[in-house]
Amino acid sequence: MKCRVDKSGLSNKSALQTDTTTGEEMDSLQKIHVFNMQKLKNSELRLAKAEQKIRELALNIKRKEELIRELVRTGKDAQSLSRQYSLKISKLEQEIDQAKRELAETQKQLQELDSKELRDIHDKVMLQKECQKKMEAAKLKVQVFLREARELEQKVAQMKHQQSQIQKRLCEESEKKKQLEAELQQDQQQMKVGFFLFPCDKD
Repeated sequence: MKCRVDKSGLSNKSALQTDTTTGEEMDSLQKIHVFNMQKLKNSELRLAKAEQKIRELALNIKRKEELIRELVRTGKDAQSLSRQYSLKISKLEQEIDQAKRELAETQKQLQELDSKELRDIHDKVMLQKECQKKMEAAKLKVQVFLREARELEQKVAQMKHQQSQIQKRLCEESEKKKQLEAELQQDQQQMKVGFFLFPCDKD
């Protein structure tokens, strides 16, 4: 009888130890599962943030490209307008020279007329008046051409300044675009490295 009681007690003790061990293993497995789930969640959050940053970088790069195209177009327009003004100035300079020659020729004719002794005073006065009109017209033409030339020269200077500012802005935006592209490439590379380092996070 005593022997049977002892054996029964040993059997119950062994079963209790087995149950306790199984419970500890379950707790440990559950903790590992919770840890892995949290790790997976953190990994997914990092991935989502990285993808969002990459989308934002790509959008910023696209905007920079559009701005650069617009700056290039504006710079070409300014350059074309400056060239047109320069051509107008050249033409005006030629017209100014022509007007000055006409003025000099008229002055010469008037001097020759003054030195001549014409029998008909009336004809002499009429010719003098005609020469005076030509001189006044030539002087006015020279003044108008000079004023237009100065205005065009100011516009050319403004165009050149604008073109210089556009070129400076273009260089700045191109540099920013390069930096964004480098950052985008770096982030994409980091995402690839992260994917290969933790390929089984979702398992």
